[in-house]
Amino acid sequence: MKKTLIILMIFLTFSLVAFDEATIAVFTQASIQNLLDVSTAVQESPCKNTPLAEGCYIPSDDLEFISSTPEEYTILETFETDRLNQIPRNWLLYSNPEYVANGVFAKVIEDDANQFVELYSDGLQKPLYPQSAPTPTFIFTSKFNLDIARSGIAYVDVMVPSENKNAVSVGVSTGAVNAISVTIDNDLSVVVKVGGPFYYYSQNGDGGEYFETDLVATTDTWYSFKFEWNASENYVKAYWLDGETEVLLHSDTFHISNRFNASATGAILVPNVFKVTMPYGQSGYAYLDNVIVERMDGE
Repeated sequence: MKKTLIILMIFLTFSLVAFDEATIAVFTQASIQNLLDVSTAVQESPCKNTPLAEGCYIPSDDLEFISSTPEEYTILETFETDRLNQIPRNWLLYSNPEYVANGVFAKVIEDDANQFVELYSDGLQKPLYPQSAPTPTFIFTSKFNLDIARSGIAYVDVMVPSENKNAVSVGVSTGAVNAISVTIDNDLSVVVKVGGPFYYYSQNGDGGEYFETDLVATTDTWYSFKFEWNASENYVKAYWLDGETEVLLHSDTFHISNRFNASATGAILVPNVFKVTMPYGQSGYAYLDNVIVERMDGE
């Protein structure tokens, strides 16, 4: 009986295997024939090699959403709407991993219902810049764009305290290249710098020039400065605003450092950064308020 069952099971197994192989052969042959029939029925698309040819796509106005004209934007920073004890939202503060925690900071504070920015630098670290560049520890920036008008006006209020004061520089730059700036120095003298780096130097005559002024600052006093630039007329200017009076501190042409490839005949590159710096090697505080960049009147 067992032998009979075993023989029967072997017979059934071989029958199933033979059926499967026969079935697979039939299906395989049918599939191949179907593919051959489909390949002969389908024609090659006329747009295969020219997808953007007429009739090959549906034009859309959305494809023109990128404007070839750069968008211009200005700055209006009173810091009244920024959160207290936080960095202003439209600004960047340079701080690499080698900087200790709170080695530099810029945070919004309030005094007598006025919000402004407290700036601090410990002066201990500096970015790695090539070619013996001036190396500030503290670099605080905000961007704008007046590339079409190629002229503009900037305003800023700055103050150094009587205790723990630090030298501070404010002004406008093209990228990392200073266009015109004002520095309240350690001795409270006020110096204008035209051109040159605020953290780069290429050693080809573009180191910038310094100009002493008759103005001497007083601690715990807000000072308002105004900067003007006009690439078409090739000038930069710095003013001290004494109440309603504009006192010209210095007027000059754009320095060689503000020209493409830093050559005297190069095209003038206009400012696009408002920057605040404090020097390496010394620590202390300064304060910032009312940073405004706007178009010139009539533009």
